[in-house]
Amino acid sequence: MSTSTPEQKKSRAPRHVTTSGGRQLTPAGHRVQVAAARLRVALDERLGRPTPAETKALSKEDL
Repeated sequence: MSTSTPEQKKSRAPRHVTTSGGRQLTPAGHRVQVAAARLRVALDERLGRPTPAETKALSKEDL
């Protein structure tokens, strides 16, 4: 049984949240972002949508 109250459970700090505000990413976090960018580029191509240049550049990086 846990000794924390519901209020304490709500106030837990989030795990590694990635933001575009210049925050440093772990190597694993960077790999996840590159993989997500590759998926976004592939989906945009299939749907005929434009892909932001930043996303295209990120998708070309090595994992």
